[in-house]
This record gives sequence, C-alpha cells and structure tokens, in this order.
Amino acid sequence: MTVQLSILKILAGQPHGRASIEVVKQHLAIYYSSGPEWPARMKRIASRAPQLDIFGQRLIEREAGCWIITNEGRKALERLELLGLGAMQG
Repeated sequence: MTVQLSILKILAGQPHGRASIEVVKQHLAIYYSSGPEWPARMKRIASRAPQLDIFGQRLIEREAGCWIITNEGRKALERLELLGLGAMQG
C-alpha cells in the first residue's frame, strides 16, 4: 500500500507525470533507504486509503517502459494529502 502511494507521489513530481519504471525504482530505493521519515509519512497517508489500487483504480496508466499518473491519480493523491493536513491540524 505505501509503495503504491509512493509511486503516485513520484509520478506526480515528474515532468508530465511520466517516468520510466527504472526511474520509479531508483526513487523508491532512495526514499525507503534514507531513514524512517518517508515510510512513516507514507504509512500515515496510506491509512486513509486502505483499498488503494493504483492500477485497478486507473490512477496510473502503463505504456511501454513507463508509467503515467492520470488526472484521477492526481486528484486522489491531493485528497489523501489534504486529509493528512486536516488530521495534523485537528
């Protein structure tokens, strides 16, 4: 679950929301090996979407050798992050 959320975040930060699978893997390796902050943050956000399925819900499209975040994927990520901000402030 947290890896799927991380993939959404990675793609959202890429030009045109698109990245090769290798670039996604490189980012994941960096994020998950650089300390406890990233995994903890993703776990908190992911807890708000226990049924997250980035491919099944069409939040990400696949093309030959790359993944692309969809508009719905961006909206879903934004909703989850806004829920997280509200929880931190409340």
